[in-house]
Amino acid sequence: MTHTTSLPTLNSVDYARLIQYTAQKFHKALLNKTQINKILFYVYGVYLAETGNPLFDDDTPKAWPYGPVFPIANKKVNTQEVIPSFSKEKIEAFKANPQALQLVAKAVHRMYNMSAVSLTKWSHQEDSPWYKTIYELDDNGNIIDSKQKPWNSVINNNLISSYFSNPQNRFK
Repeated sequence: MTHTTSLPTLNSVDYARLIQYTAQKFHKALLNKTQINKILFYVYGVYLAETGNPLFDDDTPKAWPYGPVFPIANKKVNTQEVIPSFSKEKIEAFKANPQALQLVAKAVHRMYNMSAVSLTKWSHQEDSPWYKTIYELDDNGNIIDSKQKPWNSVINNNLISSYFSNPQNRFK
């Protein structure tokens, strides 16, 4: 009788820590919470656009004042932690999704040295999912009476997928 073990389900914290690990191992960089959240949002968005599926299902991005944030990962990730490795099971789970692994590596490589301010500006662009979540827009894309939706509003996956489906909205 063969014994098969199922891989653990990866969540937002696992991917946030993988982003930290990648920045530490390949760029000798400790990322701050804003950098981690923006890179995680980018990876989540590109993965969603390419596969039609969310990268994880334990958390969804929310619109906070400084841009998209995954509240669970934001709360649980320690920006000062040096991550030496992952458990054998987590490594196997990461390897089981090479597309996501490659996306994390490319995103970290492109974004690890961008400041929190520049990443916030990037996430606040007028066409961005964050912008379209926070502001109520008319048919021409103009803000209606300066109406703003409440902070912590869920950023809809359709907005995210549509945005990242456009190659202009991706880092080269």
